[in-house]
Amino acid sequence: MNANGRFSARVTELVAENRIRTAIEEGKLDNLAGTGRPLSDIDEPYDPDWWVKKWIRREQVGQILADRHGRDWSWSR
Repeated sequence: MNANGRFSARVTELVAENRIRTAIEEGKLDNLAGTGRPLSDIDEPYDPDWWVKKWIRREQVGQILADRHGRDWSWSR
């Protein structure tokens, strides 16, 4: 621990790596949803609002937002 009572970044990294390795060895990461499929939007440029745009599309609330706020919220893709 450092003077602030926190672990260093390296210690945190080692703990995370060990937990991931253990999970792999125990098979906890087998059969995850989407295994073997490419990540969607991986080649898209960075958009800081990516998460809210995905949520609007997934939940299909674009029209509701448009009706309430008078703006097009239906980003196509």
